[in-house]
Amino acid sequence: MKIHIKQDEQQTGPFEAAYLQEQIYRGNLSRETPACREGGSDWVALDTLLREMKPEPAVSEPTPPPELELSRLRDAKERTALTWLYVAAVPAWLLLIVYCVAGLGIPLLVIGLIWLLIVVGELWYAAHLKTNAVRVTAEQLPELHRVVRQSCERLGMVCPDVYVIQHNVWNAFATKIFKRRMVVLYSGAVDSILLKGDLKQMAWLVGHELGHHWAGHLDFPQKLARAGGWLIWVNLWHSRRRELTCDRVGLYCAGSLKASQLALMNATVGAQLADKVNLAVAQQQWQEHRREFFVKYRTLYATHPHLLARLDHLASSASELGIA
Repeated sequence: MKIHIKQDEQQTGPFEAAYLQEQIYRGNLSRETPACREGGSDWVALDTLLREMKPEPAVSEPTPPPELELSRLRDAKERTALTWLYVAAVPAWLLLIVYCVAGLGIPLLVIGLIWLLIVVGELWYAAHLKTNAVRVTAEQLPELHRVVRQSCERLGMVCPDVYVIQHNVWNAFATKIFKRRMVVLYSGAVDSILLKGDLKQMAWLVGHELGHHWAGHLDFPQKLARAGGWLIWVNLWHSRRRELTCDRVGLYCAGSLKASQLALMNATVGAQLADKVNLAVAQQQWQEHRREFFVKYRTLYATHPHLLARLDHLASSASELGIA
């Protein structure tokens, strides 16, 4: 069944539902665009019609992962990178202490003001989330909540507050405001995965962000290490290793290598092509280029590993952890 739409009072179409969903994802169409089934006469919001035509994703539980020590989920080089970041932080903290003493405490007022501005900014954003995003609960988006709950149970952690907010960017992030842990999922990532993917792939995305909380990336001890950020290459190295840890956590939560790689490919080539990518060839592409000078040079200045590198790392992690 195809769909007609109205734009600027002009009827166009009919179009395939998948094409229109992709246009919404890309930001080219509004969810409120008037739409009508081919041969029909009732005009409703496009998003409403798409939901009627497309069944909800099956509520299939992610594959149970093998029994293993959760400490093995942490990337082998993350702690080494963190140690070097702490080493770099020592002279920075000493210099700050000397500066505060020599300045008779005046620099402390400046630091306190900066800290206050950061806190106000975080509270401001938290207020934005509470009133503009939807919090995932057992009664609100229950399928997604089930994925979150199962992932937290597997990681042995308390569920953070999880929000979904409209933003046509393939992204998600974890944050911590005072003691309140949060995960924010952009609709661009959620829509793209659910367009052609499944809840196993969603478990990888959710698990990746939960990984930041599970691994302590947002806790006070690691905040102290940020003073070593002046040594930019160590700071970026640590950032990349953190992301690889979270990829491994996502893999564990999904319980499936293929689902995890498909979720990553969704972020790479989009929803329509993700399941058509030859994963082995994509990994081979990374192996062909990984030793090139500009690839290595670009890596030095990247906060995240290259996407094809992450694809390859997922494969080696699955082999190491015994996840099929």
